[in-house]
Amino acid sequence: MTEPWPTIRSKTLSDHVYHVLRARIGRGLYDAGRFIREQEISEALGVSRTPVREALARLASEGLLERIPHRGFRVSVEPLLDALELYPIVGSLDLLAGKLAFPNLTESDFEILERINRELAEAIEADDTKRAVELNYAFHRHISERSGNSRLAAMLDDLRTRILPWELWYFENVEDPEHQSVDEHAEILAAVRAGDFDRAASIFESNMFWTYRVLLASPEAVNGGEG
Repeated sequence: MTEPWPTIRSKTLSDHVYHVLRARIGRGLYDAGRFIREQEISEALGVSRTPVREALARLASEGLLERIPHRGFRVSVEPLLDALELYPIVGSLDLLAGKLAFPNLTESDFEILERINRELAEAIEADDTKRAVELNYAFHRHISERSGNSRLAAMLDDLRTRILPWELWYFENVEDPEHQSVDEHAEILAAVRAGDFDRAASIFESNMFWTYRVLLASPEAVNGGEG
């Protein structure tokens, strides 16, 4: 007699906890170095500590959390040298996603991206750095999702999360970087609307690699990241 295969649930409870925590880390809601307490997450989500523990272990295996013996899990700080290796990868993949996405953008996409850019400008005026970084990522994420390549979009989501602390450093320490992002986003959309995909890609590339160039030239970032 052949034993029947069990029904597999699409998402376990630990999967749900994992995705919630990963999204919160990716949005910068937990500062680098902050400890994430099992009990706190368990109570907030209304689940037992077992799926929380499993989700935290999974995030640690991906490098987003560090397991500290006898203390628990804390949000990782990507060493600057590692981040500098990641930035060209993120920039190149983001540029590829943009080139694939630009011909696919519809009027609905333009409306979404323009709204995100307006909200980014508002976050800047309110001096809300974390919100500004989140919206900047949302702009790029929407474009990568329209690339037609789900693996590429997922890979970019993972890599962007790993360089988030340095994006926050950049937005907090570099004079007027956010307004530059708002202006460049508007120029990208205008170029795509005009069908000038080469110009859009050129601006997109400059927009993505700017933080990388600033970090290379900033000894205070090196000292802050390694001290």
